[in-house]
Amino acid sequence: MRKTIRLILAAVLLSMPLGMMAQEENGFTKFDVQEGFTDNGFQWFRDAQLLCAGDATKSNAMTIGWGGIGTLWGRAAMTVYVAEKRYTKQFMDSSDYFTVMSFDVEQSRVLTYMGKNSGRDGDKAAALGLHTAYTKNGTPYYTEATMVIECRKMHAAPLDSKYFCDAVPRNMYSDFPAGVHTEYIGEVVGAWSKAGKDLSDADGAEKCKNSTISTIMERRSIRKYLDSPVEHKKLEQIALCGINAPSGVNRQPWEVRVVEDPAFITGLTEIYKKENAEQVKRDPGFKNMFRNAPNIICVATPKGSGELDAGMLAENMMLAAQSMGLGTCCLGGPVRFLKSNEQCKPYIDRLGFSDGYELLYILAVGYPDEKPAAKPRNADKIKYIK
Repeated sequence: MRKTIRLILAAVLLSMPLGMMAQEENGFTKFDVQEGFTDNGFQWFRDAQLLCAGDATKSNAMTIGWGGIGTLWGRAAMTVYVAEKRYTKQFMDSSDYFTVMSFDVEQSRVLTYMGKNSGRDGDKAAALGLHTAYTKNGTPYYTEATMVIECRKMHAAPLDSKYFCDAVPRNMYSDFPAGVHTEYIGEVVGAWSKAGKDLSDADGAEKCKNSTISTIMERRSIRKYLDSPVEHKKLEQIALCGINAPSGVNRQPWEVRVVEDPAFITGLTEIYKKENAEQVKRDPGFKNMFRNAPNIICVATPKGSGELDAGMLAENMMLAAQSMGLGTCCLGGPVRFLKSNEQCKPYIDRLGFSDGYELLYILAVGYPDEKPAAKPRNADKIKYIK
C-alpha cells in the first residue's frame, strides 16, 4: 500500500509544470541560511511566520510565533512547535519535510487569517488567493511568501510536563485548550528569498546627485534603538512632512498622535509583559513593546477607508526621519494587541481620536542602534509597457 501511494505521489509531482517546483521560477533566489539569514532570530519568530506541511494531495498551514533557529547536531536547524489539537499537526506528523515562510507587513492579513481560522473548515490558502508550489522534495509553500525555509524533520516529540523546571510551562498548560505542544526539529535543507535586481545598489553617481533618491534607497526598518528620546522639533517636522502626503481629493483622512510621554509607552508595555510573559522572557533585549523605540507615532483613519492615503502619510514620515538620521519601523502587532486587550482602552482613549476613527498603524521612531543591510527587492515585479 505504501509503495502504491508513493508511486501515485511521484506521478503527481512529475506531472506538475517545472515552474511549480522551481522556486527560482516563482521569483525566489536560493541563499545559504547560515550566511544570508540576517534577521534577529528572537524578533523573527515574535513577528509571526507561517508553517506549512503536507504533499501535493493535501496540505495545511498555520501561523506560528514560537520557534528557534541555530545549529544542532552539526546541522543548520530550525525548531517549531505545534499544539496537539491543531489541524496542521497531522500534516507535520505524516510529512518528512516542512516549510516556514515569511510575508511582508503588507501581507499581514495572511498571518492573521491563517492564525484565526482552521483548515478543518476549508482551504485557507484558496480563501486567501494564495498559490501553492512545491520544492524538489515535494514540500508545499506559497509563491506569495517573501522567504521560504525548507526543513527535513530530524526529531519530533511532545513536551513532557515531568521535565518542566518551573511554573512558566506548568501555568501555560494548566488551562490551554489546544493541548500540549509537540517540538519538531528540522535540518534546514533549502532557503529562498524574493530577490530580483538589486535596486539598493543604484548608480552611485546618481545617488550622490539626488539626495531624495539616496534617502529612499538607504531607508531601513530599524528594530534596535538608543534610549535617547527624539527632540520635539524633529518629531514635529516628521509629523508635518507626513500630513503633506497626497490624498484623494485632498480628504486627508487621517489623525496623527505623536507620543512623547515615556509613561504612556511604559504603561502599555507593562500590560503587554503580563499577557506575554514567556515571549518577553525569551527576548533578553526587551525594553518595550514598540521595538524598544523611545517615541511612537499613532495614525488612525475612518473605519473602512483612508488606508491608502495613510500609507503615503507613513512613507513621508519614514523618509523624513531617515533624512534626519533617525530610524523608524511600521508596526502592526502592537495595534492588534491594543485593540484586543481591554486594559489598553484607557491608552487608546487618551490618544483622543475622533468618533469613527480607528487606530491603523504605529510608527516606532528613534535614534538607530543598528545598521541592517538592505533586504532583497524583486525588480521582476516591474514591467514596462512600450
